[in-house]
Amino acid sequence: MAISIPTSRSIIVSKEILEGIQGAHTIISQLSSSRSITKLKLNNNRLGDDGVSALFAFLKSPAASRHRSSISEIHLNDNDISCRGLRDIADYVNGDEVVLKTLWLANNTIGPDADVLAWFATTVNHSRLEFLSLTGNHKLGDAVVEIFLRHLRAPRLRELHVNAMGLTARCASGLAEWISSGHTGGAYSLHTLKCSGNNLGIKGVWEVIRAIEMGNWSLMNVEVYANQLAGTEIPNDNSHIQQSEHLLSSETEVSWKDAERALHRVLHRRNAYWKRQVETEALSLLKYSRTLILRSKASLSSTNKHPTSDLASESFPFYDLPMELRLHILAVLAPSLSCAQRTRIYDYAANPSTLPLLLPRLRRDNGHACLADPSRALGASIGFTLHTSGGCAEGKCMGTGNSLVCRREAERTKFLEVVGCRAYEPECVT
Repeated sequence: MAISIPTSRSIIVSKEILEGIQGAHTIISQLSSSRSITKLKLNNNRLGDDGVSALFAFLKSPAASRHRSSISEIHLNDNDISCRGLRDIADYVNGDEVVLKTLWLANNTIGPDADVLAWFATTVNHSRLEFLSLTGNHKLGDAVVEIFLRHLRAPRLRELHVNAMGLTARCASGLAEWISSGHTGGAYSLHTLKCSGNNLGIKGVWEVIRAIEMGNWSLMNVEVYANQLAGTEIPNDNSHIQQSEHLLSSETEVSWKDAERALHRVLHRRNAYWKRQVETEALSLLKYSRTLILRSKASLSSTNKHPTSDLASESFPFYDLPMELRLHILAVLAPSLSCAQRTRIYDYAANPSTLPLLLPRLRRDNGHACLADPSRALGASIGFTLHTSGGCAEGKCMGTGNSLVCRREAERTKFLEVVGCRAYEPECVT
């Protein structure tokens, strides 16, 4: 049977083994009697395709509309789900009201059905999904790269797990191409890729590393452990030098250590550095763009109404410059950003609807505000919380200690995502 943890943000977990349609009806009865569910944790059951079809048919029905707008996580690891069940899941993910962000489908029996995999990738592309695990679906094999990744262009997907799926060296070039497809390609939004326990071989792993070096700036965490089963050949740029098919174990160990060092270098010394640089410059550029661009538009409107008023131009000649020159001057503040990134920030800054509220509002704490850090001198007011547009003061809430989510940090993250400044974006050379 299934039990519901009675909190304001409920989670349904399976207490006993749920089988087929009957197990799905047990879950459905819990959903029907619950007001708000955010997580479905149904791992290690036997729902199968029939149970999954029944469950997601209910979730797509009008009776479950409140759950579609609240369920953010679904865990369906080890449930004997094949392509038929995956199609039903894909149909649900494709819904307009669905807010699902995390989907676990590890250790199932999903096979290499081209139509289903292409449809699933398409629905993920248009969804809010940020995390997807397909780990342990051995039947998929290379099809996850050759079919699924070939169609995957998900702008919100941040983390993908394809561990222990039997990927071979044959698909390494396709995986590398997907990784290096640039900021308009498949992996441009991904920051974590886990691909351990496969058979890529050292050559395939090097293809992945070189793909990151050549064309991916967003990845921050890549795992390719235990991939040496396909062979131990070391890639060599000198084609006239022939490598033996099998190296001595000591040489093999050295080659893997070289790969680990190269991967660490590109992820942590390059990508992570430029990510911090881009985010810092984007926030700084927004601050000055707000002041100069919005004020310029307001001054222009005032001048149209009162032609004799030249106070703005007299006090600051910057406003007399053509807009192209103003933006060119502002660009000096963010040299690491691409032209497209700076343009998106200018558009965001010039839009009055993105401005925070001018006045704070008093209301009882409902869990959405930052909690004051009790270790600091400044505590919270009793009974009420003062909600300002910027969230907490810098360093004054518990979120800055990684114990909770800081409201200000959440707003910054949202801004960086809207303007596409979560990673370095090289200029396109034509």
